[in-house]
Amino acid sequence: MNKWVILAACGLLTACDVPQAPVVTGPDGQTRIQINPAGLTCYDTRCLTIDPRARSVRMTGNRATGIPGNIDVSDGTVTPAEFRQLGEKAMLAGGMGSRGDR
Repeated sequence: MNKWVILAACGLLTACDVPQAPVVTGPDGQTRIQINPAGLTCYDTRCLTIDPRARSVRMTGNRATGIPGNIDVSDGTVTPAEFRQLGEKAMLAGGMGSRGDR
């Protein structure tokens, strides 16, 4: 019974249209993704919680981890390549993320 509930929930999640983060052009002409500091930043089927002040990134269900030093998030944007790198880093953090982890 539980596996059917889980499968139904997964089906609903994949059917939902996740709002994509606004994409802007930076001063250098490069495409940049605006970070949502109040919640999830979603781009190209991946959603991350990026906290520029704490320099941390978190994927839903995983622990928060530090943003690599070569990625500058101080202006509130990242490039698509940097977003993918943050996603990989957040995925590798693993574990069960919760308020108790902080």
